[in-house]
This record gives sequence, structure tokens and C-alpha cells, in this order.
Amino acid sequence: MNVTERRAPGTGWEQTALRILTYPANLALAGAAGFILALPVVTAVPAVLAVARSLDGWMREDSTTVFTSTFREFAATWRRTLPFGILSVVVVGLLAFDAWFLWAQVASGTSGLAIAVGGASIPVAVSVVVILLVLPVAVCRNRDGTMKQWLAEAGFLAITHPVQTTVQLILAAVVLATLGLVPSMLPFFGISLPVYLVLSGFAGSAPPSSRSASGTPGDAA
Repeated sequence: MNVTERRAPGTGWEQTALRILTYPANLALAGAAGFILALPVVTAVPAVLAVARSLDGWMREDSTTVFTSTFREFAATWRRTLPFGILSVVVVGLLAFDAWFLWAQVASGTSGLAIAVGGASIPVAVSVVVILLVLPVAVCRNRDGTMKQWLAEAGFLAITHPVQTTVQLILAAVVLATLGLVPSMLPFFGISLPVYLVLSGFAGSAPPSSRSASGTPGDAA
């Protein structure tokens, strides 16, 4: 058979296998980039949102530069997301202290009033977790939005899609618990896999509110 008649690249099982392998590879690369960006702790939320926007570009436009695009998305959004990221760290720290206090009161069998006061933080903790879970979806749908707009849309999505939100919350908990059994995988998939699942879970829930025309970094800071 003439060389020019050989099957063109991009067909056959080899290409299919390569496309399948890009999923864990891209998730690992985006997760590694997000882990690096989240190391200062106060940048954890901005890093998660940058990973979300990078994965969103991959899912919609088949972009394979998820590692570098995560850094580009972080550079494009950190001015909008960092203040909320710092606030989130403070709030999560306070809620963690409340959880420890509540557990200590239950374990020591002290007054019911102390337990009631500590238990009052549970609805707040659930609300914070839900908002943080859905926030990546809002950030990807309205790339040019402000932090206030993203929070409002995240709350709207959580309220109007309670089943999807609950399912995604359970999936995120299962994924993180499973990765916790293999700590070496956490830097690669601890951020990217839950984000990928929540983006996929809300993909068909509603049309994007206002994506930028190009869908690339360079949004208003």
C-alpha cells in the first residue's frame, strides 16, 4: 500500500486511547498548578477558581494547556478573588474552632447551653461549604463578573438546584476521603477532581450568564 494512502492521524483506537488518557493527565496537571498556587493558604480559594476556569476552557474548547492556563487564570482573577480568599480562611478557621469546641463540650458532658451555642454554627458551616462548592461554576459562567456577582450566582444555583448541589457535595466528600487514603495523590487531584465533577454536574443546569466572547484570560481585574 502506498504511504500516502495510510490512515490519517487522529483515527483508530490509538487516538481514542490517547484522548481518554488526557483526562487524568489534564486533571493532574491542573491540580498540581492549583496546589502550587494554594500553598500560601490565603490563596487557596483563588487557586481553586483558577483551576476551575482552566478546566472549563479544556472542557469547552479542548484546550490542553491546563497547567499554564491555570497560572494565567490566577493572574487574571486574583485581584477579584484574593480578598474573599482571605475572608474564607478566617471563616473556615473560626468554624473549625467552633467544631472543636462543640466536640469538646459533647465529650465532657458539659452544659446544654454551651452545646446549643456551638451547634448554632452548623448551619453556617453548611452554607459556607455549599457556596464554596458551587462558586467555581458561577466563576466559569460569568468570567467578567465581580466577586459579589459570583457569590450571588453561586447562592442562586445552590438554592434552585438542591439535588445537584447535594449530589456534588457527597461526591466531593467521597473523592477527598478516598484521596486521603493515598496522600500522594492529593497534590494532583485534591483540587482538580472535585472541581471537574462540580463543573460537569452543573453543565446542563442553565445557560451561562455571561461568558466572555473568547473565554480566555485577560478578563477585567
